[in-house]
Amino acid sequence: MNLRSLLMATTMVAGAALAGPAFAGAQGGVCPSVVGAPATGGGGIGTASDCNLTITFGANGAISTATGPGLQTNYESNEDALIGVINNSGHTLSSFNISGANIFAFETDGIDAYVGIPPNASDTSNYGGPLGFFTGITAGLSAGTVNFVGGLADGANTYFSLEEPINISALPSITPTPEPASMAILGAGLVGLSLLRRRRKS
Repeated sequence: MNLRSLLMATTMVAGAALAGPAFAGAQGGVCPSVVGAPATGGGGIGTASDCNLTITFGANGAISTATGPGLQTNYESNEDALIGVINNSGHTLSSFNISGANIFAFETDGIDAYVGIPPNASDTSNYGGPLGFFTGITAGLSAGTVNFVGGLADGANTYFSLEEPINISALPSITPTPEPASMAILGAGLVGLSLLRRRRKS
């Protein structure tokens, strides 16, 4: 088996991961409208009709971002960013890393309270939306990992929130984290290639 075949097999196996739900917001958007939602947890009245920022994960590791309608920078009148995630990568997305000034300095006005949903089973912040929860937050509260309960299936979308507005001219840094199953398969494939090469030499 050559390296190209191995990589194709890895992609196909990763793509067969479990499916998860998609969450549609107002007017068919990814994020819910919170316009006029009452102030909660010390935050202001809801102001965003959709995502402030949408992150789309595409094939071959491509990541694109789009800002929300009217370049909104917050979902409530003081601060806080509402982030949509679309997974078009061809496989389940379990997590990604994101960084930006003070974005993990969570208070008590996460998106869950504005939308009126209880935090998911893994989220203790009230900012995670239907599937999101956060790990690996740095001491400076400016970098961490966004995880999805059960993974975000290919073709699905969801949303979460961050504490600070997104700077449109300096978008946060976003990097995907390796899929554990993919890494295990790739490692097994490389071991197999190494053994095959030794066999041919002998």
